[in-house]
Amino acid sequence: MTLKSTSVDTTFNEELFTKKMSIDHTRVAVIGNVDAGKSTLIGTLTSGILDDGRGQSRKLIMRHKHEIETGRTSTACSHLLGFNENGEPILSPPSYNTTKPKLKTEDKIATDALRLVSLVDLAGHEKYLKTTIHGVSSGMVDYALVLINAKHQPTHMTLQHIGLISAYGVPIVIVLTKIDGCPEHMLQNTKDAINAIVRSPQVQKRSFTVRKEGDIDLINDKMHSIVPIMNVSCVTGNGLSLLNHLLFSLPKRRRHHEKTGRSFELLIDDVFFVNGVGIIISGIVNAGKISVGDTVWVGLLNDGNFLNIAVRSIHVARINVGTAVSGNSACLGLSLNKSQRKLLRKGMVVMEEPVDTSLIFDAEMEIIKGSGFDRATIQKNYQTMVHILNVKQAAIIENIQLIRKSMVTHSIPSGSNVVRPGDRAKIRFRFMMRKEFIRVGMRVLLRDGCVRGSGIVTGVNVE
Repeated sequence: MTLKSTSVDTTFNEELFTKKMSIDHTRVAVIGNVDAGKSTLIGTLTSGILDDGRGQSRKLIMRHKHEIETGRTSTACSHLLGFNENGEPILSPPSYNTTKPKLKTEDKIATDALRLVSLVDLAGHEKYLKTTIHGVSSGMVDYALVLINAKHQPTHMTLQHIGLISAYGVPIVIVLTKIDGCPEHMLQNTKDAINAIVRSPQVQKRSFTVRKEGDIDLINDKMHSIVPIMNVSCVTGNGLSLLNHLLFSLPKRRRHHEKTGRSFELLIDDVFFVNGVGIIISGIVNAGKISVGDTVWVGLLNDGNFLNIAVRSIHVARINVGTAVSGNSACLGLSLNKSQRKLLRKGMVVMEEPVDTSLIFDAEMEIIKGSGFDRATIQKNYQTMVHILNVKQAAIIENIQLIRKSMVTHSIPSGSNVVRPGDRAKIRFRFMMRKEFIRVGMRVLLRDGCVRGSGIVTGVNVE
């Protein structure tokens, strides 16, 4: 994210703007296999320019040279899509420069739009799966668009992505891309495979094909049990208006605006340096509000302490504001000396007051089946990577209490307490590097190779 100072006109109402960025701002993850056309779809939706079939749309949003050359997204990037009061996307005016048209900036979209959707472009290649997992965990997304190439049946990576999203309890919308030129029998075979996945024990939902705008109004309040399926082509434009209507109509799931009265809490997702400004931290304000000049506590450092720092500037959607509230994606400029700059890292938290942190926590976990390694055995002293919102750290299992076994009979060694895919258990974890700020109720995901597990923090051991 690049920090950009923006001059605000006299009609700009900062309080209404930050409130809009909290209440009327929906976050949608865009995931799928490497050939599904995720970046192409986001580029087409945000620019209004159809793709030429050779990657023109994705070049409009890709930021790194190696991504443009290979066509593969390797980082988690967020792109803002705005809608007016009629549900129409706010697009850039037509440009005579078709190779590199001038698009509306994020600050202009944020101020002009009535409703906003952040499309989080996540990597699809298996090599970058851990980046995708961290993006879903820390992004606090309301919904997920799972893109599938209509000409090919779902791959093992698509199955992993659907399993990941289902483990986090995020409603799914399946988008069949590249339908232009796709034979009818291929399209039907792909839909049959998707229906089988949606009905599987891993998802346990019903599929619903969206054909007209009236269908969207029927399913808006049923996303917990229904998976909409849509057909889209970024070359011909088929289905794009229907997808825009769906994005505009989806109700916001996360109620951050109800936590404004709580103590301030920002989860740091990135730390970067801006010439002439200094160190900037970015993340989602999870609770409370912050104003320029306030003093905050940043931690947790490796030695277990917090830094007491003053806030120099605040940016929301690249607009310089005086206050950020719960639900905003904000950048904070902090007053730091050279020694303090080196101590900041991703995964930290910014608080109004120092809080208790934990090295040990309990979680009720279910090991996910169908992740490609169904004979995995997890037992005491098993080491794995744990994701809890923006926290990502290796942890060791200290204790396991089996709650429910899967229907498959396991050959468990006598006297041992182990879990395998399909089992549910209460597991005690110990972080291996440092304490972290976690609370009861936070969602946990463990990953180790092909092994996946998801659950909820049920207890925190504060030392």
